[in-house]
Parts: sequence; C-alpha cells; structure tokens
Amino acid sequence: MTSIAFFGSHPLGLACLERLADADEIETELVVTYPRDHDAWWEGSVHDRALELGYPIATLDEEERVLDLDLDYILSVYYPNILGPDLLDHPEDGALNLHQAELPRYRGSNVFSHSIMNARDDEHWRHGTTLHFMEPKVDAGDIVDRKFVPITESDTARSLYERTRAASIQLFEEMLPAIATGHVTDMATPQEEYDGKRYFYTKESLDGEKEIPIDEFRGADTETELAIYDKIRALDFPPHEPAWTYLDGRKVYLTASDYDG
Repeated sequence: MTSIAFFGSHPLGLACLERLADADEIETELVVTYPRDHDAWWEGSVHDRALELGYPIATLDEEERVLDLDLDYILSVYYPNILGPDLLDHPEDGALNLHQAELPRYRGSNVFSHSIMNARDDEHWRHGTTLHFMEPKVDAGDIVDRKFVPITESDTARSLYERTRAASIQLFEEMLPAIATGHVTDMATPQEEYDGKRYFYTKESLDGEKEIPIDEFRGADTETELAIYDKIRALDFPPHEPAWTYLDGRKVYLTASDYDG
C-alpha cells in the first residue's frame, strides 16, 4: 500500500481528493488544507470533503505534522504555501505537484492570464497542465507527464482555467496507477531536456495591469487593438475585478463575462 499526504484546495483539489478515495492501492494518511472557515472565492471545500471521507486533517499552519508520518509521497494540488526542504525531503519517494500550466514554459502564478497574453506573439495557442516532482526552486522539478488544451480567440482567463481543470483531473486519474506502483519515479524527465520559451511570474505579476488608459484605445492600429483585446480577456476571471478604463471620469469595466451571474 502506497502512503501519501495530500496538500490541496480549490475545486481541482477536491476532485483529486475524491479520486484518491477511490484508489484502493493508495492510503491517504493526512490532508493539509485551509481551515473550515476559510472565505474562498470558489465553491466546494477540501476540508469538508476530507471530514466526510474520514481523513485526518491539518490546516496550513500545521503542515509540519506530516513529518511525524511514514510516507511514500506528498501530493500537492493548488496548495498555497511553498514547501520547505524538510517537507520536500520527508517522503520516501518524493513530493509531486499538479501544476496548472505547461512546464517548463510557465512557472509561477497567474498562468492563465499570461498564457492568453503571450499566445499571439508566441504563436503558442495552447495551455497545459503538468504533474512534476517538487524541489526547493518553484515549479522546477522533473516532469512526469503533461496534458494540453487549446487557447481560443474568445477565451478568458476563467474559461481557460475551467478547461484546464478538466484536463488536470484526467491527468491525475491516469497517473494514479503509476503513483501506486512507484513507476512514476521512472517517468520523470528533467526540465532542461525540453525546448521552447520559459517564463516565470510572481503572484504580483498582474499588479498595475488592470487599468488600461483610454488613450490606448484612440487611434490604435490593428496590432494594438489585438493586444488590448487579449489583455482584457486575460484579466477576465470572475469574481475577481476585471480590467477597466476611465471614461469621462467614470470607471468602466472591460469584460465579456457576466459578473452578476
């Protein structure tokens, strides 16, 4: 029996936890997640589902309880903290993360927004999800497997997030047998063996990007118009505030999504 600790949140974390519950060859020893009273923008709670499944639970500030357990793997899905060396080195066979972007192309945060904003110039109209081993450098560990979804001309960051989640669940399901047998270690490929552009974005990478001055719209050529259009879509992620401009002193939001729905 393969023993794991699950670190996760978001609807994707919830879906992966439920897949783990159905995996007879894997024993979930601990679930580390937000406390029950966490005020999240998404629906569904990993904490509540873990309680229903009867799993032991630790909150974010209790994550070092993992060090008291004998584990084969740590599995991370939308866990907000960066794990330190003590946690990463503790499992016998390693720590795995399901990253919501194509590695090694997109490391870090705000990946859906930047993937949309870069797609046109890079002629790279796809977004990925990656299962990889973790190391102290963020999103830099060996890659186990990836799946891809298209980026369309009408996508928003939220629609791309939703499409990628479906691909991520499929990838997670497909990799569970390899995790159970330990074969996942043999599947790992160093990131330096992959070609292509590489980006790293911090959590603050969109700070100051949401206001688009009205003057940028006036007399814009086709290239500028497309860049503005792509930026508006890339910043469109309900319920978070979208892009805006000021028109006659009035703040006007720029979005194709229904923020009231």
